[in-house]
Amino acid sequence: MSLITAGVYFTYQPNSPYETHVLKNINLEIKEGEFVGLIGHTGSGKSTLIQHFNGLLKPSAGKVFVDGQDITQKGMKLKAIRQKVGMVFQYPEHQLFEETVFKDIAFGPQNLGMSPQLIEKRVKNAMRLVDLDYVRYRDLSPFVLSGGEKRRAAIAGVLAMNPQYLILDEPTAGLDPRGREEILAHIVKIHRNEGITVILVSHNMDDVARLVGRLVVINQGEIVYDNPTRQVFAEFESLQKISLDIPTVTKLMIRLQEKGWPVRSDILTIEEAQEEIMKVVRGGRADA
Repeated sequence: MSLITAGVYFTYQPNSPYETHVLKNINLEIKEGEFVGLIGHTGSGKSTLIQHFNGLLKPSAGKVFVDGQDITQKGMKLKAIRQKVGMVFQYPEHQLFEETVFKDIAFGPQNLGMSPQLIEKRVKNAMRLVDLDYVRYRDLSPFVLSGGEKRRAAIAGVLAMNPQYLILDEPTAGLDPRGREEILAHIVKIHRNEGITVILVSHNMDDVARLVGRLVVINQGEIVYDNPTRQVFAEFESLQKISLDIPTVTKLMIRLQEKGWPVRSDILTIEEAQEEIMKVVRGGRADA
């Protein structure tokens, strides 16, 4: 089971003065159970790419496969695909509209014609996954929730469809530090406990570094890296040339190296940095 793009090209407003080639020969496979990061500077094509995964956009050339089904073929019914591939856009809380949290989360399953019993079960499970207590929140208006709670309720609306793939486009945008950490913690929990494949689009290199095992980098509509996260961030000079940053802790380790500390520069997390620095402290500085 996997998401595959095979030779995908996408052009905005073809055969017009505004023709723009946004995606160029994208060949990518996201396997079941992976947690993949997708990064690129603004306008690189990453948001356009993810909209191909469930048929919101159709490629100008090439094919997209979801679990072996060619979703680009003529007459393809995308309703089932969009249940399987859940999409959470930036500021999803802007799409909240129902009177209660329950009704908002239940909107998708209800449109599928599910029984009231199954709808309730889906809503309860989705709220559990994002840590919104069912009894406490079900009858509240979504508009009285905090920013982080609104974001979680919106994500629960996608989870209520029981997706096998969850694609999140900047899921922490606009949140305060506490709300940001809560959202990320729930995404990790959903991936680990439910086995849902996660594709995370983010501009925050610190978040990507500590969360994802594989990193896909897009520049000017082309994939320039598709490797384990640590390996990608080792290419920090190349990343800077395409206007991408590296994790803060990686920068620290590079600076320490420049100062003569015999530390690794491929460190991605604070915990790794602490362990590496303590090794040097216990063993003595290289230039001591």
